[in-house]
Amino acid sequence: MDWLHFLIKANDVLMAGVAATAFALALYLFFYNRQSRVSSMFGGLLICVIVVYLVDLLPPSDTAPAQSGLLLRLQWLGIAFTPTFYIEFVRAIRFSVMEDHFPGWVRWGSFVSSGVVALLALFTDVVVKGGVPLSDAAAGVYHLQPGPLFYPFAFIFAGVALWGLRETLVARRRCYTHAARRRMAYLLVSFVAPAMGVFPYLLLIGWPTHLPATLFWLLLIVGNIAVAAMLALMAYSVAFIGALTPDRVIKHRMVRFLLRGPLTASLALVMFGVGLTLEPLLGVRQYTLSLIFSAGTVIVMQLGVELAKPLIDLALYREGREEVARVQDLSQRLLTTTDLRQFLENVLAAVCEILRSNGGFLATLDNGELHWDIRCNWSLSPEDVAQIPLAEVASTQKQDRFIFWDGYWALVIYDKSEIDMLGLIGLRTPEVHLPLTTEQEALLDDLLLQASAALEDRRLQQVVFGAFSPLLSELTDIQRRGSLLRYTGEAVGGFTLTQSPELPQWVHDALAHYWGGPRLTENPLLNLEIVKRAAADYDGNVVKGLRVVLADAIERLRPDGERKLTAPEWLLYNILEMKFLRGHRVREVAMRLAVSESDLYRKQRVAIENLAEIIILMEEEAHGAPEGSAVALQNGHNLRSAVLQDSDKTPAKVELRS
Repeated sequence: MDWLHFLIKANDVLMAGVAATAFALALYLFFYNRQSRVSSMFGGLLICVIVVYLVDLLPPSDTAPAQSGLLLRLQWLGIAFTPTFYIEFVRAIRFSVMEDHFPGWVRWGSFVSSGVVALLALFTDVVVKGGVPLSDAAAGVYHLQPGPLFYPFAFIFAGVALWGLRETLVARRRCYTHAARRRMAYLLVSFVAPAMGVFPYLLLIGWPTHLPATLFWLLLIVGNIAVAAMLALMAYSVAFIGALTPDRVIKHRMVRFLLRGPLTASLALVMFGVGLTLEPLLGVRQYTLSLIFSAGTVIVMQLGVELAKPLIDLALYREGREEVARVQDLSQRLLTTTDLRQFLENVLAAVCEILRSNGGFLATLDNGELHWDIRCNWSLSPEDVAQIPLAEVASTQKQDRFIFWDGYWALVIYDKSEIDMLGLIGLRTPEVHLPLTTEQEALLDDLLLQASAALEDRRLQQVVFGAFSPLLSELTDIQRRGSLLRYTGEAVGGFTLTQSPELPQWVHDALAHYWGGPRLTENPLLNLEIVKRAAADYDGNVVKGLRVVLADAIERLRPDGERKLTAPEWLLYNILEMKFLRGHRVREVAMRLAVSESDLYRKQRVAIENLAEIIILMEEEAHGAPEGSAVALQNGHNLRSAVLQDSDKTPAKVELRS
């Protein structure tokens, strides 16, 4: 075997694996933790790594020097900005643990400096200049030569990395919890990973001609493995900073993502390389084995992660694994509305089969009324079922548990005590004759018992959910407090729902289900002080209280004077009042307000954001805020009017919030 050729191909596979790992980690942090400034800046470092590694993969060994030189200059788009993102990354860490005293011009100055370095590297020979190949012993790898400004840049690059290490160590000392200190230690160990991956070391020392080429490629392979491992460890540490979910959720989600994403992609690339190596030895057509090995690796890894889930949970949860196991088991056993419907359909079909009936229905009893759920070849509508007189049915002549009502046979589903009614099964006149046989009686008893157990369990679940729903916002509050306290010992006070970045979304959800629906009845806004005070006038009904608060907030958005449908200053109020309070359709509202539907949606978003600001002011007033809220609110009205008056000239200004 040509070991040099093997090492070169292995290094190519590893570089692709590092790029894939960096890309996967950047996606993970963007979708799960993008509200954290630390994650955003680390994402910038990952992008720099991706640029450098992708450019390294592009030029083949026989590429012309001029083309290789151009591609290597493109790497400086990632190299030049690495120190800047390091500075911003460390500043974000400092800000999460202690105050950041850096002036604002540092950020813009660093970005401008990096941009200048990148442009000089791309178009001049001041930073780097025409490249040369390495010695023949090192397989003729092409690299650039240092220019006059390269060494000052290298000095700054190293200085920023060392400064970042020092500041991260200081931040670790400021952490008060054991878990935060441990994760900061992980961050310290892996801090140099982006610098190791992007810095062009060959420009400093080249490669000595007396050293073997295999050593050169072995060092590259070891370095790439180290960079990939440290990037994963670094991302694991960063994922906890600023996250608003429990640590166990972050750990479980992160580990499973690493196994299913970067690790699977890296192994698939390795197996692809193995297939390419074996194909000429076995005389197989090119890409046959490599594609089979890659696809097989992806499938086996997904199955392996799923089968290893108990072991992963055992390793991650430790002390709380019994509680987590119970919660997971409960989530799998919960009876949803769809599950109940499917089960009752089977019960009804079995009853029809036993009694040889060609149609029937099954209705559940809720608050004294029958609600149609399941039917089989039945002509009755839900309204017909709801009008069935229960008292009349219950007093109708019975024979062998059957109730003969209006030409049909009915079976009542009782609870375990056989006292309370849970539902009713109605059948078209069956073909069987009473009395039923012993076998038919036994089968019917079993089916009714199963239906009773399902309906009773479902009713109990609804009670539990009703008791648990008010806790959700409090649990969210606890998790947010935990995220704020995780890396600092300072007390966090005054945290309210109005500080949440999700407040506009909650307002939109409440308006969307203003006249009823889960987005209103389970909305976190129900826990606002102004809602509780408004609910006192409606016997403690917080849902009605929230409707009153929303209507009041919309009225506060109403400008002074006579209402006009097409006036710019009335646009926000008209959208909210017509669409949500009156329930008009989008097309109808757009026609009456003389705007397009797309423009209506844009202005609706602005209106909801302004409505959220008004709710914040109302909540501050409820908590005894200083007498500046009314002035601020009036200023908000004036700003909205000015913004909307200019919206025809400058649409972008509509995005402003008061």
